[in-house]
Amino acid sequence: MKPTRLILTVLFALIPGAALAHGSEDAPLHVDPSLKDCSVQFAPGLTQSAFARFVREFGSISAYKLLAAPVPLGRGHFTVGVEQTSFTVEEHSNAWNDTFAHPAADHWLGSNQNFPKIRARAGVADRVDVGAFYARNPDANYGWAGVDVTYAVLQQSVSMPVSLGVRGAYTKTLYVHDMDMHAATLDVAAGRTFWGAVTPYVGFGTDGVYARETSDAVNLDDEWQSDGHVQGGVEVRWWHVAIAGEAYRGALTSYQVQVAARF
Repeated sequence: MKPTRLILTVLFALIPGAALAHGSEDAPLHVDPSLKDCSVQFAPGLTQSAFARFVREFGSISAYKLLAAPVPLGRGHFTVGVEQTSFTVEEHSNAWNDTFAHPAADHWLGSNQNFPKIRARAGVADRVDVGAFYARNPDANYGWAGVDVTYAVLQQSVSMPVSLGVRGAYTKTLYVHDMDMHAATLDVAAGRTFWGAVTPYVGFGTDGVYARETSDAVNLDDEWQSDGHVQGGVEVRWWHVAIAGEAYRGALTSYQVQVAARF
């Protein structure tokens, strides 16, 4: 299969995951008929402890994931691609049920979530890459945007068996009226390239999340939450294509795949 056709095939396979999955179990849903899809909207019964858990889990999921080997692109090179993130939440918990409203009483949030993102990355120096991502559920009231910077501390060579990168990232939750949420990420990753194309990598770090409640329905204190994370994945760079898959364990577990064009 030609590389261009391969990219298009995978991208079209990812895009339908934009809609959130919907379950079928009974639950006391908070209904707002004006909504098109399940949206972040705080219920009057939301407690401080449930809000804290929501901030920790929602913030961890939103945080900008690495999803790339710690190998710099090189000055003047860049990638543009589509990412698909999958994760599971406890939709019947107060942390998720009292923070979402639904368009109908039988329109569930769903435990299994899938979300596409647009990502870009550019090499601004021999050892420095910068990146950005954007995501939005077009039928709901939430999305994310983020930026990151990665510095290659070590680069694989004859005398150096691995590449090592340090990364800092920032993510802002968008379009939600009931809260103001920000996430900061710091991680370190190491990888080794085989055959000049395949790089498995592992890493660890921490996510810090701040959220301020701005709803008319409740009166809650600001939340500061942090959680460590570990991740492991593999990136394949071939011709003008970069394909990566990653497992991430933080406050929640998520799985990411990305297909990108390299220039």
